[in-house]
Amino acid sequence: MSKLWLILFWAQVSYAGTNEFSIINKTIYGEDNRQLISELDTQKDINQINLAKAVLAQVAKWKVKATDESSITFDAKNLATSLNYCHDEKFSDLPLISTCSAFLVAPDLILTAGHCVKDTADCKNNFWILDYNLGFKGDQSNSELVFQNEQVVTCSQILSWSNNPKLDYALIKINRTLTDRSPLKMRRSGALSNSDSFSVIGHPLGLPKMITDTSTLRNNSLTYTFLLNADTFSGNSGSPVINSVTNLVEGILIKGGIDFQMDIELGCNRSVHCDSSICYGETAMRTTVLPLNLIPKI
Repeated sequence: MSKLWLILFWAQVSYAGTNEFSIINKTIYGEDNRQLISELDTQKDINQINLAKAVLAQVAKWKVKATDESSITFDAKNLATSLNYCHDEKFSDLPLISTCSAFLVAPDLILTAGHCVKDTADCKNNFWILDYNLGFKGDQSNSELVFQNEQVVTCSQILSWSNNPKLDYALIKINRTLTDRSPLKMRRSGALSNSDSFSVIGHPLGLPKMITDTSTLRNNSLTYTFLLNADTFSGNSGSPVINSVTNLVEGILIKGGIDFQMDIELGCNRSVHCDSSICYGETAMRTTVLPLNLIPKI
């Protein structure tokens, strides 16, 4: 990637206000398997829906437009406007406000990628939003999103943190205990199988919550991380990588390939599509290398 393209790319995503949103990228492998949680079948897909309830979106406090006794309103623009995505691209009309994903591991603890927060002070400059599942109401395309106060939690402190190629995680204590949803269970020992498949739940590009399923392993030989083919993007950092059979979280998504490329003819961005054997793959940090003594077993 040229330095000029990096500069243009940074300019396009500077709205996010984070240090990593434009750097830790992801990619689409083969057919685009992203699906909105809000579009899942409430009977057929109830397991995925319940797992998704434990996933949160990181939203910077500077994006707040208004508050009242019951809700918080955020400024929001759609994907086409915010990142110059081509209008015929999937999800181009949906809002994006978040910068990373996270998931509950205890009623008052969440896990995310370490590069999503610098320290406790930085952590406290963000909200963590529950059930950010829907887009704009009505015909609005570039306006605002409203969340009820019970959908919002904040960071009390970072209990454990690391940001390097091997260990990229943050264990965060939130300001209140959540009793209306179940934390996700994690693999604590042993190794995943080369034949396992996975789903990833999070907020790609800051969009409403999505799941990408049928993700497969590419490299299971590394000690701290593993590589997989998963249709994920910036904003998915911190997403849980969930074993499709056991429902155990096997890893935290931390980095991947390039998100999008310019359509020169139209002058807008398109998602990068890769043959599964060509692109680098998406990197997940194994849950077994986390400080599990700090996380209650559920």
